[in-house]
Amino acid sequence: MNYKQLHISIKYLKHIFVYATLFVSMDNWADDLSSNSPLAISGFISVIGGKIFNGQLDDHYVGSKNIGGTSCPCYIADWANSGVYNKTFSLTPESHAGIQADYSATTNLYFSGQLVTRGTDIPPNVQWAYLGYHFNDEWEIHIGRQRIPIYYYSTFQDVGVAFPWITPPPELYGWEANNYNGASLRYNTNINGTNINASAFVGSEKVNNSAYYQLFLSGDTVVTWKNIIGGDVKITNGPLILRADYLQTIAKDVNTDNFVNSTANLKMYGLAANLDFNSWFILSELTQLSRDFSQPNYTIRAPAYTLGAGIRYANWTPFLNFASYTEHTDNALLYQPQSYRRVSLTLRYDLDQSSAIKAQLDHNVDVTENLGGTVNLYRLSYDRVF
Repeated sequence: MNYKQLHISIKYLKHIFVYATLFVSMDNWADDLSSNSPLAISGFISVIGGKIFNGQLDDHYVGSKNIGGTSCPCYIADWANSGVYNKTFSLTPESHAGIQADYSATTNLYFSGQLVTRGTDIPPNVQWAYLGYHFNDEWEIHIGRQRIPIYYYSTFQDVGVAFPWITPPPELYGWEANNYNGASLRYNTNINGTNINASAFVGSEKVNNSAYYQLFLSGDTVVTWKNIIGGDVKITNGPLILRADYLQTIAKDVNTDNFVNSTANLKMYGLAANLDFNSWFILSELTQLSRDFSQPNYTIRAPAYTLGAGIRYANWTPFLNFASYTEHTDNALLYQPQSYRRVSLTLRYDLDQSSAIKAQLDHNVDVTENLGGTVNLYRLSYDRVF
């Protein structure tokens, strides 16, 4: 790492810590409030650094040799926020900090808001800001800006202490839109010891200067998701957790610099099945994504999955995981499919109930030889909630 690169990484990390310090100060201030205060403050921080080792672009490589402004061989760790690692150690691709405020206006009416700042995007962004209303113990409604609950970890994928990986697998958790403006109706109940949580949601989203498309396109790409309709249901019984989800929307991407103007009917089906026996656990999730484009007409199908197992021993948790993303298209002249698979080994150590450190090794195989090359990667992280 040269001096300029080190300076950039330290600058981004400094911003993350400045925001984190502010968040902790606000949290301490909130702790001084009466336990009857309607305001609750919480937050999280993840400092993550890593680099590629033994990466290569072989003679058959046909993809871009520069992804998101990062020279390749490289690894896309965060599609939604354009977080990319290469052979230079960096803290910027995945480091982030967030703060959340929850205010109870009445017994039933409340407000929830969350701001997150990232190494790839320093100014804080509103992740959600919505009004919630409890009709009773089982039914509630949220109106405003919310996270799209596409996958199991979607609504809390920024909270590093909540899962065994450094971050959830990008093979599934990587979309051009993560949020929506609209409404969701939620239902929670318990039937004979089985917890059931379900929701249905509608809305829309517009993303200016999409970080997702900055990976491959210059200029400003505007992403619009209209008529978002979806739902999810989670069933918990003892050590078993099952979750199914569905989403459909009309996705439009416009980039005048690159003459991009496409519209697709996007659909996604997902299923997660987890087992947790305290001393050991299994995590699995799979999805089927489809994009049906018009003018010109072609289709992309993309199945993806993640499967992992871990063991808890005192404060230590080793975790082995496999993940895969595969694209198929009916017109290879209009679209070149991208596919990759990865195996990772993570070692987590819990410092206490609210913080942890992790070390992770990844071996990522660029199956279609057009997505950064086949690489090995190491990452280290410090995660905390407060």
